[in-house]
Amino acid sequence: MQRPAASGYGSLLWKNEPKVKNDMNYRILATDMDGTVLRDDKTISRETTKAIREFREAGGYLIVSSGRPYPALTGYLKELEPNAPMVTYNGAKIVDPVDGHPLFEENMLEEDAVRIMEEGEKRGHTVIVWTNDILYGNELNKNMEIYVYGTDTIPLRYESREFFRGRRVTKIILNDDPTKIAVTMKDMETVGLVGTTWATSGPEYLEFYSSKVSKALSVDRVAKMLGLSRNDVCAVGDGRNDLEMIKYAALGVAMQNAPEDVRIQADFVTESNESDGVAKLIRTRIL
Repeated sequence: MQRPAASGYGSLLWKNEPKVKNDMNYRILATDMDGTVLRDDKTISRETTKAIREFREAGGYLIVSSGRPYPALTGYLKELEPNAPMVTYNGAKIVDPVDGHPLFEENMLEEDAVRIMEEGEKRGHTVIVWTNDILYGNELNKNMEIYVYGTDTIPLRYESREFFRGRRVTKIILNDDPTKIAVTMKDMETVGLVGTTWATSGPEYLEFYSSKVSKALSVDRVAKMLGLSRNDVCAVGDGRNDLEMIKYAALGVAMQNAPEDVRIQADFVTESNESDGVAKLIRTRIL
């Protein structure tokens, strides 16, 4: 279900166009979070926060473009202060950065969602389901504990797949040992999904969302909301779910910690998330 932008929201700070202080190479920085802005311990370095602030103050728009939902990003908003709509759920939902109000939303087909849950349970994976910004899992185990680390999210256990009939499922994640996830990813071609895209956001996470969305499409939607185009976009990420966004942007950047197949398709490779790669990108290629 697509939800158009609502009108009359005075909280939408991105409507106030930043004053450009210099000849910036790119007005928009679309950045992934985990493995990109976030270090491995799920914190943001002081240097990265400082560089992002310099970018905003120079007249740039920061688009947070994450596989995470808005509730799992709110703990970082004070540090990042995004001044543009946020792309969440790998592009399935665009939200107001101030209050999380949806400006665009596209959910999964019900039959695909139920089939993925069934497949995940059969293979012994931890099944993670997001619906209406509420997190559910088939098991509240160590995998789920790691998944929610660093967020204010409290997961709930679901008893049956039938619970999700008639509900808006935005994203499903299968979580397990990377070797098992690699096998499942290969096998998904034979499951019979008709409207779902899947990609890894990390070797242990296989994410599923509507084929009608991607980070690239939603970053483009936000760029148009800002009166800009792809020529104004620099995009950076570390996962295969970032690849379309990286290829879409005028400057597509991979983190050094990204898989090789992502790095070789990027225009530029910056330092790793542990070495302030986003800060170095801003200072060497954008400002």
